[in-house]
Amino acid sequence: MAASPDEVQRLIFAVVHRDDAESVTRILVESGYRATRIDAQGGFLRRGNAVFMVGVAAEQVDDVIEKVRGAARHASGQSKSGSAYGIVFVVRVDAFARL
Repeated sequence: MAASPDEVQRLIFAVVHRDDAESVTRILVESGYRATRIDAQGGFLRRGNAVFMVGVAAEQVDDVIEKVRGAARHASGQSKSGSAYGIVFVVRVDAFARL
């Protein structure tokens, strides 16, 4: 069902190292979030990674990011080059519906 027009919604794109994909999937599902996982390579992290798409209410964004950060073991530090092990994009959406 689509959310009401007054609700503020977000689409989160979380890109994490492929080795963290299973733990991120597990914590999101255990926390009641529905996510779509796309396996990818290259791009931002220049290696095998997974992209998670999660549609949530605006007030849930920080919780989702915290869950992903905690589950992504590579996110606990930085690479030798100083780059991060993951990246998150949060986009405002007009509506989404669960099918």
